[in-house]
Amino acid sequence: MRRGLLGEWLALLMVAVGVLALATWTEPLSRLDNLLYDAAVRLSPRRPSADIQIVAIDDRSLRALGEWPWPRRRHAELIDRLRAAGAAVIGYDVLFLEPAPDPEDDRLLAAALVRAGNVVLPYQIEVPGADGRASDVRLPIPPLAAAAAAVGHASLRPDRDGVLRAIERLARPDGAPVPHFLDSVRALADGTARTLAPPPPSGTRLFGSREARIRFAPLPGGFRHAAFVDVLEGRTPDAFLKGRIVLVGATGAGLGDRFATPVSGKAETMAGVELLANALDGQRAGDVIREAPYPARLAFGLVPVLVLMAGLLLLKPRPNLWIGALMAVLLLAASAALVAAGWWVPPANALVALVLLFPLWGWRRLDFANRYMAAELETLAGEGGFLRAEREVPVGDPVARQVALMHGAIEDVRNLKRFIAESLDSLPDAALVTDLEGTVLIANEAARALLAPHVGGSPEGRPVAAVLGALAPAIRGGEPEVIDLAARVGRGLLPPLEPREWQLLDGRVLDVRLAFFSDDQRRPLGWILRLADITRLRETERQREEALRLLTHDMRSPQASILALLGTEGRDIPPGLAERLARYARQTLELADQYVQFARAETAAPALSPMDLADALVDAVDDLWPQARARGLRVETHLPETEALVLGDRALLTRAIHNLVGNALKYGAGGGRVDAAVEVADGRVRLSVSDRGPGVPEAELETLWEPFRRLAPAEGQPAESGAGLGLSFVKRVVERHGGRVFARSAPGKGATFGFELPHLGEA
Repeated sequence: MRRGLLGEWLALLMVAVGVLALATWTEPLSRLDNLLYDAAVRLSPRRPSADIQIVAIDDRSLRALGEWPWPRRRHAELIDRLRAAGAAVIGYDVLFLEPAPDPEDDRLLAAALVRAGNVVLPYQIEVPGADGRASDVRLPIPPLAAAAAAVGHASLRPDRDGVLRAIERLARPDGAPVPHFLDSVRALADGTARTLAPPPPSGTRLFGSREARIRFAPLPGGFRHAAFVDVLEGRTPDAFLKGRIVLVGATGAGLGDRFATPVSGKAETMAGVELLANALDGQRAGDVIREAPYPARLAFGLVPVLVLMAGLLLLKPRPNLWIGALMAVLLLAASAALVAAGWWVPPANALVALVLLFPLWGWRRLDFANRYMAAELETLAGEGGFLRAEREVPVGDPVARQVALMHGAIEDVRNLKRFIAESLDSLPDAALVTDLEGTVLIANEAARALLAPHVGGSPEGRPVAAVLGALAPAIRGGEPEVIDLAARVGRGLLPPLEPREWQLLDGRVLDVRLAFFSDDQRRPLGWILRLADITRLRETERQREEALRLLTHDMRSPQASILALLGTEGRDIPPGLAERLARYARQTLELADQYVQFARAETAAPALSPMDLADALVDAVDDLWPQARARGLRVETHLPETEALVLGDRALLTRAIHNLVGNALKYGAGGGRVDAAVEVADGRVRLSVSDRGPGVPEAELETLWEPFRRLAPAEGQPAESGAGLGLSFVKRVVERHGGRVFARSAPGKGATFGFELPHLGEA
């Protein structure tokens, strides 16, 4: 299911990235972006420069000087007045496209333009032009165009929402720019007017583009204004005009030269001359707002989307809601901060993506969960089971089919739950089932009978630490162990899994075993704690031990007496008979000794402690030196340079080595030598004993480790004494130490028997 959800998540991620990349390129949400941009611009206005002065053709001037249009000699008078006041550049934002009714007016205005020498006049470009022309270019009348210091087109085109945010730039087909009115004013102020290109002729194909956006001064109270009538009549001090760029333009109501801007209110607009002042001031100061390139805009939108997608994959819905809200706030804040820094990165696409990802991911998760559940229910319905009843599942309506399958699955779970409860209650041993936190979920009848007197009721629903803690005072000397076990289970830790015994004060003995139970994916779900009453078993073992001791004593005592009598009173017995009697008595003693050792290796728990297996080998070889000498053999030991440390019972392991070396001495006659070696490699300690005898047939190698299995003597060799328990003892001891035995042989080339144990340094 995790893989399926991951696939759904990856598919949604790829779709989100692809759609965001396309939307960033095509800008379908430009209107929303414009609204957010306008708000950001209003938060970071610029301080207007004192170098630009507006002379406004305002309502007061219209009332004082008469209706518009005014005679052109009045414009000539203003230009002369501005020249006398010392204006650096005069941008006269008034179109003079037609001759004046009185030609003398045009002559006077042209003369004033020549005297000033620093006046820029606008002209008009219409794209497309009339009668199918690519463009119509309407210049000022020739006398005025020739007299002006420079001209420039005054086209202003708002965005699609009617708000003007940038100055439109026009270029010829060869890429040469067509100077705007502001370019000409700026060039004249900078002394580079001679580099300006001439106006294009009508019919020229022109291409428009948007330059960097304007950072506006706040409204009201932007650039300094002086009324046309005040300047004309000398009421404006020359200090406000001297050395400044003066823009003359209409601001009065009804003159039509007004635009909506980002800093405009709902009904407030900005006069064209004021807009030109904002654009010119920003260009000269380099304080404009540039649009970020496509890769930066795409990365800006991808970061919050990727963060949210990671949260959708890893976190729950509530944290993801907060992450989405935080990403949206940070996105808006970052966009506003970038506007203040001079860059515009549209956030609308990413905002909409953040809003849409929640329902999209929720829909995909629900759809996937529905499909997964339907598939699992279909699979479950098709599986056999002894608790499953025959049911009719409707065909056709998928919803009705899923409801029927779910109803059947729930009924099966109820039946299974009842079966588990009844099965646990039928067990003779006390059993507790807990979750991973150690809370008891199920307690069978035996557990309730055992624990209720100590807990004060049913243990179900209680922490297992509290249940075992209540039982601890009734355990003889085991309270610390009980508390440690309960604490480990409560913390979800895995205690040592070897069985443990608790003896109660009333004499009962409990065998305690603990294990995980898991789901079909082998993932742990909780604990099973079994408390088995083994009082009768331990009593039986005690009786067996007593019987074993009695048996071995009764077997050994007569044989020892026979050997003692043969040593003291055997002079009257024929020597051959005395030797046979002594041999039989020693065989019986050896048989009893091997049987006792094997029985103890089967039942007694090893007393484990760190030991050096090489030392145990040396002890065993020293003990068998007389036997080797009597058989004319020598035992060579091969010991490692480092300690061969294992965790073991020294007595049992030494006896096991003793049996291996003893067998080699018995069955390796004629070889002259027995090799006993200890090696440490790959985290294991290996002990091997090799002889040079006749060897063992391969078919008999594995059977020799079984009890009472003996090797048939080689041809011409006498039968050796023994009960066939020596190798069985070795195997049982090694396996109880977590090791393994091995044997290899080839007929006529001797045999090697040995075992491996975990190296203590690598355990």
